[in-house]
Amino acid sequence: MNNEFLDKVIEDNEEYRDHLSTVDSSGKRIWLYPKKPAGRFYNARTWVSFAFLAIFLIMPFIKVNGEQFLLFNILERKFVLFGLVFTPQDFHLFVLAMLTFIVFIILFTVVYGRLFCGWVCPQTVFMEMFFRKIEYWIEGDSNEQRRLDKSPWTAEKVRKKALKHIVFFAIAVVVSNYFLAYIIGMDDVLKIVREPVSQNVGGFVAMLVFSGVFYGVFSRLREQVCTTICPYGRLQGVLLVKDSIVVAYDHVRGEPRGKLKKEKTAQPAQYGSPVDGIRASVSEAPADTPAAAKPGDCIDCKLCVAVCPTGIDIRNGTQLECTNCTACIDACDAIMDKVDRPRGLIRYDS
Repeated sequence: MNNEFLDKVIEDNEEYRDHLSTVDSSGKRIWLYPKKPAGRFYNARTWVSFAFLAIFLIMPFIKVNGEQFLLFNILERKFVLFGLVFTPQDFHLFVLAMLTFIVFIILFTVVYGRLFCGWVCPQTVFMEMFFRKIEYWIEGDSNEQRRLDKSPWTAEKVRKKALKHIVFFAIAVVVSNYFLAYIIGMDDVLKIVREPVSQNVGGFVAMLVFSGVFYGVFSRLREQVCTTICPYGRLQGVLLVKDSIVVAYDHVRGEPRGKLKKEKTAQPAQYGSPVDGIRASVSEAPADTPAAAKPGDCIDCKLCVAVCPTGIDIRNGTQLECTNCTACIDACDAIMDKVDRPRGLIRYDS
C-alpha cells in the first residue's frame, strides 16, 4: 500500500485533533456509554485490579516498628515509607526521592507509554473494574443504559438509578476512608468512626468531603479526569517518542476499510457486536485491483470506538485521551476471529 494513500487517510481524519471526543460543537459534554469489553486483556486487567485492591486495603493495617507501613501525614508533617519515619528535617532526602521518582516516571513513559494508566492507575482501576461493572450489573450494557436515560421517569428507572447511586456512594465512603487512612493513619480513622461525631467534628467533615469528591469523580467526572484533569495524561505529548509502546492501529494492514459480506447462520450472538449471529468476511478484490483500492482487514464495525471508555477512535492514531486500557484490542481481536483474519490489527506496538 503506497504512502500517498496512507497520507490521505490520515489527512481525512485530522478533525479529531481539534476537539475532545466527549465535547460537541457547542462545548457541551457528550455522555459516554462504553460497551462492556471482553477478552484476554480485560481478564488480565481484572486480575491485576483485584491484586491492586487487595494491596490497597491491606496496607494501612500493616505496621513496621510500631509505624504504619505507608503514611503521608501532611497535617503533622510526618511521612512513613516502609516503616521508616521521615520528618521536615529530612527534606533533602525528600528532594532526592522526588527527583528520582520524576526521572523514573519520564523513563517509564518514554519506554512503556501509558501502561500505568491502563493497568494500575487508581482512577482506571476503580472506574472500569468496579464502578463500571456495578453500572453494567444494575443498568445493563451500553444500549440498555442509553435507553434507560432517554426513557421517562418510571418506577423501574427510579429503582435502578437510586440503587446505582446508593451503591456508588457506599463504595465511595469506604474507598475515601481508606485513602484518608494513608494521610492521618488507620488508627485515627477507626477512632473517628467509633467515637461520637461531636468529639471528632473535623475528622467527620473530612470523611464527608473525601466521600463526596470520590462519589463525584466516579459518578459524574469519570473519563474527564483522564482527558482534561490528570497532568500525567497531558504530558504524553512531550514524553512519548516513536519507540514508546502504545496501543496502535495498523494502518497499512487495515486500510482501506473493506465492506462486510454477510451470510446468515444459525449461530447465536456471543459478543454483542455488529457482526453477531452471522458469518462474515471482508470482500476480496480482484488481483489486478490497484493497491490503494484493495480492502484492508478493518471492516469498519466501529466496535473499537464503542468499547472505548474515553470515546476516541484508535484508528485515528495515538491520541491524548487514550489510556492504553486495551479494550479496543480485545474488541478488534474478537471481530478478526469472526472474519477469519489474524489478530493484532489493533495491538501494543511502537
